[in-house]
Amino acid sequence: MNELVFLQNKQALTTSLKVADSFEKRHDLVVRDIDTLVKQMATVSQSAEVRNGVATPTPPMFYKTTYQAEEGGRRYPMYLMNYDGFTLLAMGFKGEKALQFKLEYIQAFNTMKQILLNQQNEEWRAIRQAGKRGNKEMCDVIHDVIIPLARAAGSTTDDDKFYMTYQKAVNRAAKIQPNSRDELPLGQLYEVEKLQNIVEVSIRGLAARGEGYKQIFKDTNQTLKNYSRLSLIAERFLPA
Repeated sequence: MNELVFLQNKQALTTSLKVADSFEKRHDLVVRDIDTLVKQMATVSQSAEVRNGVATPTPPMFYKTTYQAEEGGRRYPMYLMNYDGFTLLAMGFKGEKALQFKLEYIQAFNTMKQILLNQQNEEWRAIRQAGKRGNKEMCDVIHDVIIPLARAAGSTTDDDKFYMTYQKAVNRAAKIQPNSRDELPLGQLYEVEKLQNIVEVSIRGLAARGEGYKQIFKDTNQTLKNYSRLSLIAERFLPA
């Protein structure tokens, strides 16, 4: 979903190309509609200034630029737009399918807004970096312990699948979606870091006891589930 919206210069933006593609409209017609909106907004702003005698500039919602076509290499006009610009443009899109895409864009913009807010929080940035280090340490122990055990047992599974299996187990225990950590609130990031540490400690301890790679995952996954269950109980019943 986030491919609909992207971050640039600390703003959540989309483009007229993405909008045209999502809403199944000709791009030149979307550009024409935005051109019309920009002119109308300028007229409204001038009228308000005449009535009030005070200039009240509004932040730009649209920024006109160009893109290069894949075939032929020609450049064509394109607009960048923020959430307000998208909302103004999408008001004119009708129908059930259009509503579905509007909701998806709103969610994507809100996701990017949360990422921007997170990036401004020093504590959040610190725990996010700690989580990245914890993820590397978890991957290192999978590389150093699990994969050699699997190979010794005759497994031909791709290395990447071992990393993905443990990552999925952490995500399930943390109740988060893949590739969503930049969007998580501080509390959930702490939980993810703890779960990654549980994986590392569990793998090392079980391997030292002579467990095979399949049993190590089974026991580690159960430990993650137990921790998640206890965390949920504590959240519901223990005083803050």
